[in-house]
Amino acid sequence: MTIEQVTVTTKVELEAELDKKTDEIIVEGDFSQNIAEIKKGQLEDTDMLGFAVGSLGAGILFEYGINKLLDVFDPATKEDKKIRKQIERLYRIKRLTKDSFLLRLKQLDY
Repeated sequence: MTIEQVTVTTKVELEAELDKKTDEIIVEGDFSQNIAEIKKGQLEDTDMLGFAVGSLGAGILFEYGINKLLDVFDPATKEDKKIRKQIERLYRIKRLTKDSFLLRLKQLDY
């Protein structure tokens, strides 16, 4: 199995690669600061599973409601929200350098 890896420096390039669901995306440049913010809020799968089991599933519904409410008041553009959701749902984020990040499809780790 060959893993496809690309490097992007603009939001347009990143959006195109996210739509193609590229295996690994290296993000450099201006948009890397946005990736750093997304990484701060991203939980590991084991943490999410522990939260779901510990709350008997109710926590997931509560989280969904809060996320929808926050989306209404989020000043980001529709395009930025779409990119954020794709990254959070499909990719693991790893910091490579101060200004670059690796996005790797979660399904490659299973």
